[in-house]
Amino acid sequence: MKNMLLNNTPLLLLNQLVSLLYVVTTYLYAAHFFKDHAGAKRFKQPLLVVTVLTHVIYLGLLTSTEGYRISYSTLNLMSMVGFTLTTTYLFTEFTTKSDKTGFFVISFATGAQLISSILTAQTQSSGTTFQGIGIGLHLIAAIFGFSAIAISGLYSILYLLLFRQIQQNRFELLFQRLPNLEILEKLTMHAVSVGFLFITITLFAGMFEQRASGEAITLFEPKLVTLIVIWVLYGTGIIVKPIIGWDIKHMAYLFIFLFLFVTLLIVFMTFFSPTFHGLPVK
Repeated sequence: MKNMLLNNTPLLLLNQLVSLLYVVTTYLYAAHFFKDHAGAKRFKQPLLVVTVLTHVIYLGLLTSTEGYRISYSTLNLMSMVGFTLTTTYLFTEFTTKSDKTGFFVISFATGAQLISSILTAQTQSSGTTFQGIGIGLHLIAAIFGFSAIAISGLYSILYLLLFRQIQQNRFELLFQRLPNLEILEKLTMHAVSVGFLFITITLFAGMFEQRASGEAITLFEPKLVTLIVIWVLYGTGIIVKPIIGWDIKHMAYLFIFLFLFVTLLIVFMTFFSPTFHGLPVK
């Protein structure tokens, strides 16, 4: 099979440009957060907008090679996760006027996009494309769900780091630059609620599509079991706080664990499985 990028020069150039833009944008957000660089503060948001728009063009050209249907491969889904993370953060920055957590979210999105770009250029096929509303909804919801998991995990890490600095009376960089604990708690729980919603949609849309296609639902499929476990843990995270009275500090450990678990799962499937399900690869 021929490589999808090496045989499509515009797509290859856009793939490299998107990765470069992500790296430069991450650098500007880092320069502003750690060094309070005036130039980085001025140009980082416009460059983030350019990065998102360029990524949209790249995804449009990428899907056009398959009749405007995205390939159901782990590598392409990682690119979509990076795009979703960046877009979600950009919307948050515009609406809240707060850019204090941008470096942490965008750097994770950059990592996902870099892995996707590098490995896609070495892959001999793009994977199976999906068809049908059910599987399309399942895929899009999964992307947003994984992005919400990542954001809640990142915010939980920042919450614990800031909490420890305050507890130790060390009013250092994180204390000076990050939002206060109350805002971080609200951001974390908002991401958890969004994640639970989209994981729910992912779960039931996938089951609906299997029933509609006449395929038997295998309850003990490892990936389905994993999704159900994540769904239960996130649902528990939403109700345990008001019912049991857990504070966000204890819940943050659960959200960090889920973030690391899902990240490792995606990385594992990137290297050892061409798709998230047992679909044949074209």
